[in-house]
Amino acid sequence: VISLQKDELQNQRRQFCESQSETVNNIQTTLKSELKSYSDAVASTFSTRAPIVSAQDIAAVVENVVKTEDRGKNIILFGVDEDDNVEAEKAVVDVFSNVGEKPHISYCERLGRKSTDRPRPIKVCLTNGNAAVRLRNCGKRLRDIPSTRRVFVAPDLTHEE
Repeated sequence: VISLQKDELQNQRRQFCESQSETVNNIQTTLKSELKSYSDAVASTFSTRAPIVSAQDIAAVVENVVKTEDRGKNIILFGVDEDDNVEAEKAVVDVFSNVGEKPHISYCERLGRKSTDRPRPIKVCLTNGNAAVRLRNCGKRLRDIPSTRRVFVAPDLTHEE
């Protein structure tokens, strides 16, 4: 009986060891395949990296943004009569005084070549963007006044815009 029990215990022990060995092999196989797929995923992520941006590209973008923000402080006036005795800034102040506005002008200038058939537009650079928005909104009120009926207020845009 003892000998049979001993043999039975050895069989159970051998089966247990085989089962344990088989389980360890299955775990190792699973880990190898999972790690390989994880490794492939990481490798594919880094192989499709975004290109490195050069300092020149960054400088160009920053310059473009600054120009756009500066243009937001400007307006263009069309249709303001041109008189050699009256400076552009005074003409602008006179136009907006008709609607009760007193613009804070950094500088202004007439654009283009002088022509006899129509007045040149005036580029007005203001101290801030809010003033530019406020004056652009006055454009509709300018049309209600006979002396400024032909004056049109526009934002300062690039040729592309």
